[in-house]
Formats: sequence, C-alpha cells, structure tokens
Amino acid sequence: MALILGKPIVGRLETLQYANKKFNWRDDIIIGIGHKHAFYAWLRARLTGKKCIYYCIDFYSPEIADNLWDSIFIWAAMQLDKFLFKHCDEIWDISEKIDEGRRKFGNYTQRAINYPHKIVPLSYPPSYFRMSGIYYPTKIIYVGLQPYGFELLKGLDYIWLGNGRLPLEVLLCELSMGGIGISMWGRKGNNYYGDPGKTKLYSACGIPVIMTDNTPYADIIKKTQAGIVIPYNRESLKWAIKKILGNYSYYKKNVKKTWEYIDADEIMRNINV
Repeated sequence: MALILGKPIVGRLETLQYANKKFNWRDDIIIGIGHKHAFYAWLRARLTGKKCIYYCIDFYSPEIADNLWDSIFIWAAMQLDKFLFKHCDEIWDISEKIDEGRRKFGNYTQRAINYPHKIVPLSYPPSYFRMSGIYYPTKIIYVGLQPYGFELLKGLDYIWLGNGRLPLEVLLCELSMGGIGISMWGRKGNNYYGDPGKTKLYSACGIPVIMTDNTPYADIIKKTQAGIVIPYNRESLKWAIKKILGNYSYYKKNVKKTWEYIDADEIMRNINV
C-alpha cells in the first residue's frame, strides 16, 4: 500500500488511510497531506526512488493577513506550495478554489498553473455515517479546533465538541444525537479555498447545518436543503435556527441526500493511485 503522511485529525488522514487499504493503492507512492507533510513526503520519495503526491488542503490567502507575522507565514506557505507544485510527481487539490487562489495571488508560471492536477474533495469512510434514532433538535453543536463564529453564539445554548479531546467514536455518537451543526466564517480565507471538514462531519452524522456561503460545500447544502446557508451575522443565525426547528423533520430527512457527495467510497473509487 502507499505511505501516507499527515496530521492525525478527523478527516483527511483517516480517509486516505481507509481508501489506501480498500483500493490497494500502489506501494511505490508517498502521499503528503498539506504543505509540511508533503515536503517530508517529497524528501522521502527522492531518497527512496518512489513517487510523491502532494495533497494540498489549504491555500493561505493574503486576504486574511492581520499582521506582519501573518503576512510572512502566508508568503512562506505560498513559496512552499510553488516548490511542491513544481517538484512533486502528482498534485491533488482538495477544492477547485485552491487553483483560483494560485491564479489570483500566487504569480505562478503558466507552465505550473497548467500542470495537471486532480480535485480530491474531503470525504469520510462509510463507518462515519449514521442517523441516530435518539436526537435532540434544540441541541446546537459546534465542532472544531478553533472558535470561528463563536462571537455569534454568545447568549445561545450550544455545545462545543471536537476540540481534540474526544475519541472519534464518542465524537460521532455525540454529533448524531445533536440537533443543528454550526459552521460559520466571517471572511474568505482557508474556508473558501479549502474544504472545511466540520460541515461535512455534521452531515455524515445526520444533523442539519447552518453555514455561511463562503465554502464550496455551501452549494451542496443549498441543493439538498439539508440545512440553511446564511450571511455572517447574529440575526441571520437566530432566524435560521428558528426556521429549522419549525420544520425539523424536513431538514433532518434531507441530510441523507448529502451522503453521496461526502462518501469516501464514491469519491475515492475513481482516484487512480
């Protein structure tokens, strides 16, 4: 099987490990998830004569730089992305928006930007999917390592899960018994160019979502009506919660429509490795 390097966190690494085993990926391949691990993968591939795949999961846009340190970090990340884009044997992007960021901010050569690369969106193994018979519609859930959108939740009764302390199965069961998942971003950063995992994790666990329109997955939520897409403000959030609770069974039923878009079996079966 292929060697996969990445940060162990709910989503990307676990999904690729699952697909690696299920689809028996070639053993002469090393896959690096994200800039840092892709660089290690490239070094290891060059030392062992194997091929390297760079799986780009983030594009750090200058639009989100708040200070000098941010600007330096973003510049360095872009330089590393350019290096990996040029030297790795194959490029995977987690979203088509990453290429948009490269074209807009990266000052890449025409050869580099036209280099063939695959879109491999975030997905989850089938074992993640569940629709609990016991759930609490009014239980508002937030999962994530960083508090994006927390200021909008002040005064609301919500539960913060997934801050790195819960075992996976416990997290998935807790989510499946929730009512509404919150996924909010105030500006166009990595959420826009990447493919945030929390919203898809809510869907996998069978709960409707409330999210902003600045991520690729928002189009799927609109299409399936498995939640509500809103602007980033407190009034819209309160309105969306009230709307979902007013017809909860409708939104809950629609969540299953999202599964074909986030199932690793469906996403990964056509990825040749």
